[in-house]
Amino acid sequence: MTRDVLLAGAVVLSRPANDVVEALRDRLRAHIAMLAVPAEAYGRSLSGEWYGQYVLTCVASARKAATGVEPGIRMDEELLLLAEYIKTLLMYTSRKPRHSA
Repeated sequence: MTRDVLLAGAVVLSRPANDVVEALRDRLRAHIAMLAVPAEAYGRSLSGEWYGQYVLTCVASARKAATGVEPGIRMDEELLLLAEYIKTLLMYTSRKPRHSA
């Protein structure tokens, strides 16, 4: 996953063939789909706190970006955006969910 995030930055600079870019974009999207589940669980564990809602909003935004429905976004911008969402979701998944007593 980390390799793909770093690769996204390198791809933006190097302008590789479209099939390479498509494969990377698909992997980045898959990483987001996988990370969104535990990140969302973390956000839900913060129910009632402003930060919990913030986390859930970030997860929803990441999922939307991963669907590729944003018209007019350039490929390089999309790759960097997906990479940033992965870094954010990784941060959330590394935190322990709080359990209500």
